[in-house]
Amino acid sequence: MAHTIRLDGSTDLHKMLSRSFQSGHINFLIGSGASFPAIATASAVEQDIATLFEAGQDEEAKRRMYEFLMSVQTPCNKLISDVGDPKNTITLQKYTEYLQTIEVLLSERRTTLLPRQATLFTTNYDLFIEKASIKFPALTLNDGFTRGPSLDGRMKYSSRNFFNKTYNIGNLYNYKVEIPCINLIKLHGSLSWQRNNGDFVFQVSARAPLPPNAAIDNITTFIDGYSVILPHSSKFRATLMERTYYDLLRIFANELDRENALLVAFGFSFGDEHIRDIVGRALKNPTLRLITFAFSDADVTRLAELFEGDSNVDIIAPEPGKFIDFDAFNATLRDVLPVFA
Repeated sequence: MAHTIRLDGSTDLHKMLSRSFQSGHINFLIGSGASFPAIATASAVEQDIATLFEAGQDEEAKRRMYEFLMSVQTPCNKLISDVGDPKNTITLQKYTEYLQTIEVLLSERRTTLLPRQATLFTTNYDLFIEKASIKFPALTLNDGFTRGPSLDGRMKYSSRNFFNKTYNIGNLYNYKVEIPCINLIKLHGSLSWQRNNGDFVFQVSARAPLPPNAAIDNITTFIDGYSVILPHSSKFRATLMERTYYDLLRIFANELDRENALLVAFGFSFGDEHIRDIVGRALKNPTLRLITFAFSDADVTRLAELFEGDSNVDIIAPEPGKFIDFDAFNATLRDVLPVFA
C-alpha cells in the first residue's frame, strides 16, 4: 500500500527525497494548484461543463468554457505585457524559486551516468514557467519549439525536440560539461501554441475578452482559436490537437517506464482519467517511485484510496491542520539541496 509521510521536518523524509533525486530520472507533474493565486484551481470545471453538455445545454457549456479560458488568459495578458498584478507577482515568485531549486539540483548531481535533465509535465496552459525561466540563462528550458534559422521567424513545435543534450566545451583544456535542462511538456497544450498549416507554431499574444453577453457564435470562434485540450468529455477540437495530445501522453508513459524513474507530483489531483490510468499502469514498474504532495488531509485520504495497492507511492501529508502550498513544496525541495553540496 502507499506510504504516508508527514511533512514535519523529519530527517527520514529528507533522506528519502535526496536519495530519489540523486539516483532517479527526474520527472515532475504539475497541476493547476501551482498557479494559484494568479489562476484559480480547475477543481470541478471539467465536470460542470460535461454535465451541461450531457443535459443538452450546449450554449451554457460554451459560455462556461469561455469563462474558464479567460480565467487563464487574463492573468497571462498582464504577464505578457509586464503589467503589475499582486497575484501574478506572488505566483511568478513561487515558480522562480522552483526553477532555481531544479537548476541547483541538476547542477549538483554527483553521477555522470544520469543526464542533467528534469522533465516537467504539466496540464496548465499558462505561461508562468516560461516567464520565470527568463531569469535563468544557464538553464535550458526545452519547450518543444525549434529555434533554428527560419526566414518567416516561425518556430515549429515537435515532440522530437525533447531530451536533447547540450554541452559547454572548452577550447583550451577540452572540458565537457552538460548544461542543466528542463523538458517542459504541456500535456493539455499552451497559450503559446497556435495552429498554422498543420503545425503548431510559437505565438505569444494578449487576447482581449469579448463584450458582455456576446453572441454564442462569437464565443465559439473565440474558443476555437485556442490550441489546448478543453475541459469537457469530448476534449478534442482538431485532429492536430488529438495527435499531439496522445503523442505527449506516450512520452509521459515512456518516461515512467524507465528504470529508476521518479515522478514528483504537486498541485495535481489525478482527476484526469488518461493521466491517472497511465500512472496506474506505470506503477507496475517496481523501480518507479511516485512522490505526491497532498494539499490537505482530505487529499491525503483520497490519494491513499487511489493508490491503495501501490507500495512504490509516497504521499507527503501536511502537518495536522495545515496545508502544503507552493511555498511548502519549494521549502521541502530546498531542504534536499545541502545533501548534494
